Amino acid sequence: MNLQDGAHTAFRVVGQGPLKVLLLHALTGGPDAADREGVKGWLAPLFRAGKPFAQNAATVWTPNLVGSCYGSTGPDQGENFPELCTRDQAQILAAWIHAEDLHFDALIGGSLGGMVALELALLAPGRFRVIGVIGCGARADAWLWGTNEVQRAILESESLPDAEAIALARRVAMLSFRTPQSLGDRFTAATDIRGWLAFHGDTLAKRFTRKSYLALLNAMDGHDLGRGRGNLVQALSELRAPLFVLGMDPDLLFPRPIVEELAEAALAAGVRCRLDWLESIHGHDAFLIEWDQVEAWLRRVIQEVTPCAY
Repeated sequence: MNLQDGAHTAFRVVGQGPLKVLLLHALTGGPDAADREGVKGWLAPLFRAGKPFAQNAATVWTPNLVGSCYGSTGPDQGENFPELCTRDQAQILAAWIHAEDLHFDALIGGSLGGMVALELALLAPGRFRVIGVIGCGARADAWLWGTNEVQRAILESESLPDAEAIALARRVAMLSFRTPQSLGDRFTAATDIRGWLAFHGDTLAKRFTRKSYLALLNAMDGHDLGRGRGNLVQALSELRAPLFVLGMDPDLLFPRPIVEELAEAALAAGVRCRLDWLESIHGHDAFLIEWDQVEAWLRRVIQEVTPCAY
């Protein structure tokens, strides 16, 4: 798929500051990274006054990945929507960037957004001065495939209505987004965790679609930066910007070896790469919880292109 095939990406632009940022969302995120009337942004604390993405500090483009359901081309718009991988999603963004002749100081992405950011950095070299990815690796592994397959089996069940299928799949996902310690410290009764899982499942069911959920799980499963490029080191040798990687420690969904593999391959390819760890009991979701640590990391990334800003 590409723009010539009629695919398009919806996006928002927030702020009027000098730092130019392309920010890519996680699995069920969307173009609303900052708060707006009636909508809570998924990265809102970092857009507030004095923060890295404040209105006067940065101009932030937040596209909705193709396959999602917030305005971009996706499976809800018609039949025969192709199965996507992260490279397909990045190719559509790259076509948009080239068509508009856009350049950015920073490309930032988390989880699925980090996977797409890695692909995009290879497909649009010279368009970004620094790359920052959070909670992802250079490829999907068997654990991610298995976790996604359980969700997929629920979503593909013909016996479940859309809302129930989405809610049940999300309950499964929430267990991989957190850690046993995170849940153990918070809940002391089975009924408590049942209510928490139900809340998150029902909340997603109200704002997402079944087909988009499936499309994005498939995109994650197909992620492999080295595919068709020789190997991972050869692929990363094409990067034209320093790479900053933030892993969660611990993280059930993208465990430490997967994140380390990405950083080690980048260094082997001659890329200037820095690997940092966000330490939290909350697991994969920590990058949406531990705002102080995320902000500190983000400031290090930004200093790469604006060394006097902080």
